[in-house]
Amino acid sequence: MKELAENSCLRPIDRKGKLLCPVPDSYTLKEAELKPGSLLGLCPGKAPTSSQLFLFFAVGSDVQPGTEMEIIVEETVSVRGCLKIMLEKSGLSGGTWHLRKMDWCFEAGEPLCEEDATLKELMICSGDTLLLIEGKLPPLGFLKVPIWWYQPRGPWRHWHHQDQMDCTFAQGGNWRTNSTWFANTAELQQPACHKEK
Repeated sequence: MKELAENSCLRPIDRKGKLLCPVPDSYTLKEAELKPGSLLGLCPGKAPTSSQLFLFFAVGSDVQPGTEMEIIVEETVSVRGCLKIMLEKSGLSGGTWHLRKMDWCFEAGEPLCEEDATLKELMICSGDTLLLIEGKLPPLGFLKVPIWWYQPRGPWRHWHHQDQMDCTFAQGGNWRTNSTWFANTAELQQPACHKEK
């Protein structure tokens, strides 16, 4: 019984039956925000200390309920260090991953670009969900810019080539590709200049 008490923690259970982050042993009921009727689960594992964070994480942005993994890390760990720990726990490898915090809409938010910053500095809190997203972040000083080809609603008029470039210019100031249409995200490599003849 003593061993069970030393290696167990209390975790609130929400209305959907999801286990929330463990309640630190030193918390009062008020600090734990427990109210009459709150449901608690006695779970294996220790609760995080005052200097640790209990985080949920998942691979990819399409997170299905109940597929999140859990981890306890020090609040002073860097984003890079946290990413490494999560990759190891997920059985993934490679340097083409980055972390994003799930926003209030349960979607992938902005990437955690400051990889040397600590989780505490970025105001990551216990109970937050981080997402492991495939794709390397651009180096500092570079931007990853989404680019779409614009297709007007009206019929295309006369086209003429621009010095055998990959784009053509229509009357009315609209650009179009000569081959297939894109709706993709591309990394800006070099500036391109176009002039109307």
